[in-house]
Amino acid sequence: METKKQTVTASLVFAITVATIGSFQFGYNTGVINAPEMIIKDFLNYTLEERLEDHPSKELLTTLWSLCVAIFSVGGMIGSFSVGLFVNRFGRRNSMLIVNLLAITGGCLMGFAKIAESVEMLILGRLVIGIFCGLCTGFVPMYIGEVSPTALRGAFGTLNQLG
Repeated sequence: METKKQTVTASLVFAITVATIGSFQFGYNTGVINAPEMIIKDFLNYTLEERLEDHPSKELLTTLWSLCVAIFSVGGMIGSFSVGLFVNRFGRRNSMLIVNLLAITGGCLMGFAKIAESVEMLILGRLVIGIFCGLCTGFVPMYIGEVSPTALRGAFGTLNQLG
């Protein structure tokens, strides 16, 4: 019986690199909220002042800020529980392609929240990007495991955690 030699090709490296970017999104979106904390708090304060026609309480601002940060984890949990639904219906590769629409939607919601003066858009955007990241956390290791040569599956599988 002939054994087929398994080699690392440029298309394999490209596919795994692109898939690993999905894992990178999880870490990025977990930490990205911290740097502009004061800007976001000012946005929350300004937006609520306009709506309430009064200064919002410090407790309300803290609660909304906490919700903006924590809702990402809730989305991640929802997304991670939904991995099986997507994979069984669309397959690994197609699922990874489809959920990129969630990343775009979440990014647009967060990006246009200031223009729309909408705290809700910011929170919803964080939820949607959390769902995307939760889904990617399930899709990426599955996909990498499928496309990797058997001898290199463990090595390539660690790239998900690295991302």
